[in-house]
Amino acid sequence: MGVVTNGCKLGCCTAEVAALPRGGWDDAGSNIDGRRREHLRREWAATSARIDRMQGDYPKCKLCGQPAVRLDAAGLCSKVTDSHKTQRVRLGLPPVPAPAPGARGRGGRR
Repeated sequence: MGVVTNGCKLGCCTAEVAALPRGGWDDAGSNIDGRRREHLRREWAATSARIDRMQGDYPKCKLCGQPAVRLDAAGLCSKVTDSHKTQRVRLGLPPVPAPAPGARGRGGRR
């Protein structure tokens, strides 16, 4: 991202607010300057919309509706909540889904 001279790239911050040190976060990184809240809301909305577009054609879990790259034999995602476990057992499947062929651990960031 380049240097911002007239505000932020989303158009919601003045040049002064866009130039706040650490993006407006305090030293601990737990509180944001109130003038940057709208910026974070817009950034989050744009990121969420991009993720929704990317996952638009993924199959959906029959129980929770979450998009998933792969569903198990029951049409459920890989969640291991009580409701997912119960549904798998009702269908005669193990309560925890089997790992995908070639999978090495859970993967992904946590």
